[in-house]
Amino acid sequence: MSSYREIIRQATGCGNTKAAKVEDVMRNVIFHSTLDWQTREELEDAARLAVEILRELALSR
Repeated sequence: MSSYREIIRQATGCGNTKAAKVEDVMRNVIFHSTLDWQTREELEDAARLAVEILRELALSR
């Protein structure tokens, strides 16, 4: 498990499975990079944004 998932879970309240998807969106859609150069605040903001992106994608299906 990624060390970022605890930050993601704290910022969003999601479980482990969704946290993995959120992390993937953060890496590949929001930052297009690794996450190690982000501040905790940036990671928390990106996690919440990633949850919104996943929600929108689910609604569009």
